[in-house]
Amino acid sequence: MYRIKQTSASSRIWIEYSSRLARRVRKGPWNAARFHSLARFVLMLGRCPGLLPTRRPIALICLALSCLALATTGVSAARPRPAATAPIVLYDGALGNMPDNQGWTYLATGGSATRTLSGGTTTLDTSGNKGISAGYFAAQGGFLGSTAPVPTLDRTIGYTVSFTAQVELEDHAGSDKNGDGKEDRAGFSLIVLSSDKRGIELGFWKDRIWAQEGGSGSALFTQAEGVPFDTQARRMAYTLTVLGDGYSLSSNGMPILSGNLRDYTAFSGFPDPYETPSLIFLGDDTSSASARISLASVAVGPVADRKAYVPLLMRL
Repeated sequence: MYRIKQTSASSRIWIEYSSRLARRVRKGPWNAARFHSLARFVLMLGRCPGLLPTRRPIALICLALSCLALATTGVSAARPRPAATAPIVLYDGALGNMPDNQGWTYLATGGSATRTLSGGTTTLDTSGNKGISAGYFAAQGGFLGSTAPVPTLDRTIGYTVSFTAQVELEDHAGSDKNGDGKEDRAGFSLIVLSSDKRGIELGFWKDRIWAQEGGSGSALFTQAEGVPFDTQARRMAYTLTVLGDGYSLSSNGMPILSGNLRDYTAFSGFPDPYETPSLIFLGDDTSSASARISLASVAVGPVADRKAYVPLLMRL
């Protein structure tokens, strides 16, 4: 433990750490035991007769702050660090080309989608035929040849996926797959999978954003938590934050939707992105809905405030 010595000549307090304690405080996990040790130390100082009463509060504050700083240093050293300390731009429409010109893989099935480039945005249009699926894929290890620099999307450390998009048109009528009265498909979707394949798929309608259910059986890819939100009025900047077992979607700092991450690996078909770690998809991934959307930017970055998100479930 701590040992306190006093010198009668100067009435100063000298604090010595034993070598064992120093190793434990600097390298040990930040838990209740460490808090208890620091609290006992501060209490010992408060009872020390070598400090004048008027100086004791100041000394206690200074010493307590020093101890907490030392403990925090130990916590920082023990924590894993994000792979990136600044956002990594994966698509920038201002460069005057489309995502597949910047390392993304473009894939269309069921027909040909219309793609145009204007004003620093890529427009993807499947509204002419619901049977068309089309979108952009990027993954750390590559997906169907993608080379965009996606980092490891480690949900333990946390990460963000930021993108700017607008849903101009969207049609999902007749997509109730499980007969519960709720439509289960969206003409524009975002898929983000962490390095262990757990992630979230969000569907964007003109007036609602919602999550696809994971798991298996009839519940897989049915509408889960969602919230009314106008995605059509203008181009919006969105940030998806993933940390631990949860996700949170926001726009310009305003919370929109949050919930638990899902496991979609039970899906079987082509293409099957759900088996690919550290993957991002944006586009129309269903033959039961259609949309016309514009996409201006995509970036991946670290979590600024690493607090676990408590899911806020909103259902129809």
